[in-house]
Amino acid sequence: MPHKDAVRSVVQVAKGGRGFVVEGAPSKHERSRYVLTAFHCLPKRLPPDRVCQALLGPLGPQAPTVWAECLFAEEVADIAVLGAPDDQDLFKQSQAYQQLVGQAVPLAIRAVEDKQRQGWLLTLDAQDWFRCRVRGKRVLWIEDAGRPIRGGMSGSPILDTDGHAIGVCCVSGGGVDLDDHREGGPNPGLAATLPGWLLDELRSAKQLSSAARR
Repeated sequence: MPHKDAVRSVVQVAKGGRGFVVEGAPSKHERSRYVLTAFHCLPKRLPPDRVCQALLGPLGPQAPTVWAECLFAEEVADIAVLGAPDDQDLFKQSQAYQQLVGQAVPLAIRAVEDKQRQGWLLTLDAQDWFRCRVRGKRVLWIEDAGRPIRGGMSGSPILDTDGHAIGVCCVSGGGVDLDDHREGGPNPGLAATLPGWLLDELRSAKQLSSAARR
C-alpha cells in the first residue's frame, strides 16, 4: 500500500519528537526540502536567530545532531516548518541538514474536505502504520485508532489512504505510553495551517493536491 514507504520521510526532532520531509519548488541549484513538525516538539524557547542546535536526526536511539532554522511556528495550531541554516554563516550545519533531508523520500500533501475519512498513523517504534478515522479540515480529530496513540508520536504525518500527508499528529498529555489512548486532537490539517509561501512552493512543485472526492 502507498503508506508503507512513507516512513522514509520521517526524521527525529529533539528528544521524543518527529517530523517529516516535504519538497518545495526548485531553486537554481537544488530543490528546497523542509521538515514539518508539531510546534511543541521544538525547544520551549526558540533562539533569537531561530536556529536550533542539534535538533534533527534519523529515526533511532541516537541523539539528534543536525541544526535547523525555524522558518514558521504557530503555537496555537501546533505546527512548525524547519529549513536549512544559512549556508553563508553556518556552512557545515547547512550541509548536514541537506544531507539528512536528501536521504528522505518527501511526502506530497493533500487538502481535505470537512468530513470523516480513513487515515494512517505511524507506530511509536516506526515499524508499521495503523488505521484510524480522521474528521475535520483545519483541525483534525482522530478516532477509532487501530492501536494506542502514544507519547513520542507527535510530529508524525497523518496520511490518507493514498499515502498523502493531510495533517501532523499532536499527542495530548493523555497519550502517555501506558494509556490505551485511541482518539485525540486537535491535530493541524496541513493545507489549512501551513504558511502561504510554503503552500505556493508545494503547489508549484506539484506536491499539493486538492481534496480527494470520496
